[in-house]
Amino acid sequence: MTGNTTTELARRANDGVEVSLVWSRADGHLAVIVSDLRSGDSFELAACPESALDVFHHPFAYAAFRGVDYAFGTCRGAGVDALAA
Repeated sequence: MTGNTTTELARRANDGVEVSLVWSRADGHLAVIVSDLRSGDSFELAACPESALDVFHHPFAYAAFRGVDYAFGTCRGAGVDALAA
């Protein structure tokens, strides 16, 4: 949902990850777009007006709940025990 008919309502970036809340003027839909600038990976989540800011602030929780597959920040080859060390 990008292009000339969208308006960015909010944006934040931290540690190479950008999160944007966008609104489509054409159809009124809201979406949160998450982009990992290091890997080039991204995903988009539809958001209803009542929860759009919550989706914006917690996109990875919403992605996990909705079953969105993303690979941001994964530790390939490291088990859970390695992460706790």
